[in-house]
Amino acid sequence: MLNHWGYRFLSIGTALAYVETDLENYRKATNGSIAGHGTSTLDPDHITAKFIEAKCDEILGLIEDDDDLGVIPENIEILKGRIITSRHQKPHHLELYTNDLLADVRRIHNDFRMILSKRWFYSLRSDQSKFYGKPELFGDVVAKKFPAAVKDIERAGNCFALGEPTACVLHLNRAMEIAIRRLARKLKITVLATDSMGAVLGKMTDPIKNMDDRTTAQKRKKEKWAECRTNLYHVKMAWRDPGAHGTTSYDDKEARDILKRVGDFMQQLATLL
Repeated sequence: MLNHWGYRFLSIGTALAYVETDLENYRKATNGSIAGHGTSTLDPDHITAKFIEAKCDEILGLIEDDDDLGVIPENIEILKGRIITSRHQKPHHLELYTNDLLADVRRIHNDFRMILSKRWFYSLRSDQSKFYGKPELFGDVVAKKFPAAVKDIERAGNCFALGEPTACVLHLNRAMEIAIRRLARKLKITVLATDSMGAVLGKMTDPIKNMDDRTTAQKRKKEKWAECRTNLYHVKMAWRDPGAHGTTSYDDKEARDILKRVGDFMQQLATLL
């Protein structure tokens, strides 16, 4: 997902940079020449070789099937395999030349940079990230009472976090349609697809007004339904005119307000179902 990709690719790039730096330091320490094989070879049992092997394992553990990293996973496997194979050969039978290893690592690193140059990453501020990837954005009760709305609620949060307020409101509209249908069944009223929230509010008036209120429990239930109608009114006021169905644009402030109002409405309605 969004943050997952960023973390993994940063970790892969960091591991490759560590391997390259460690090999370069080792070559300097062993007086290896800059060109050709030189005199610098890497003992497969040396701490540097073991460090490279460990970093290869780390990188392979971070790579997933859908990363589209081309031959990089295969080349990492080959680099790791060279060290392991050399370790099990007779002395000097298969030497590891530092320059060769450095060339391989730099080729992998450059390939990785090229792939990253063609990708875009989106960074979320902390106040945005709390809305992203939250299927239970409005709480557990709403998720359980309105399972058909969970995906749209999550996507509404995602769109808000990614700076797409109008798309956020459109997903909230889909979630509200599901909530209104449940409300209509409970109050035994008919709500048409073309009905605005104002029309729904009007249809709610008589069923709530005519509810029994002779007992304390009945009074409390009637009060809660009146509160539900008030919450829907607040959604309507924040929404301006949801009957526009996609012809209205919203800014971040408006989308945040609608997100809160819809959340309040669905959370309270969930207690009545």
